[in-house]
Amino acid sequence: MDYVKKIKEKLNRRGGVITTKELKNSNIPTIYLTRMIKKGELIRVDRGIYIDSNGDYDEYYFFHNRYKVPIFSYVSALYLHGFTDIIPLEMETTVYKGYNVHRISQNVRIHYVTREIYDLGITECQTMFGNIVKVYDLERTLCDLIKKRNKIETELFSKAINKYIRYENKDFNKLYEYSKKMKIYEKVKEILEVVYE
Repeated sequence: MDYVKKIKEKLNRRGGVITTKELKNSNIPTIYLTRMIKKGELIRVDRGIYIDSNGDYDEYYFFHNRYKVPIFSYVSALYLHGFTDIIPLEMETTVYKGYNVHRISQNVRIHYVTREIYDLGITECQTMFGNIVKVYDLERTLCDLIKKRNKIETELFSKAINKYIRYENKDFNKLYEYSKKMKIYEKVKEILEVVYE
């Protein structure tokens, strides 16, 4: 059985990225990864994550693969949804209170929420390299921005709100539903009334 060929097929299907978990699920011995690294066919980018030597370094996807709890949020969510042209200097994620973030060593800003609203609005999104990651949807992201408005850059905040108002797939019902669960309904209503005037 040609394991190297199987690994290369997986790399082609997955945009040049493979994990040891995928190999184990396919009953391919991980020693082949080591051999491919020695030959210069693979690069180890993180624990358990490898890219082919011509692959793209997708830090959002690698982070998502390594940590299952953090959800991309705030400016990172706007960026992944194509709602800002600002490339974030650091990734922003949200975790539930009590989650041990000491393992996260990268340049990441972490926000904490209660378990009651942690799952609210989780969806999937493609990175610029075509890989799938977990991110909060636009309605949840706007609620987060409105809730922490005093800590958000004014220009970024107003651009995001105005772009959402013009967005053809906006869902005001969902936005208001989230705002009630996050206890910011009046703030959201007030901001949307101002924008619509």
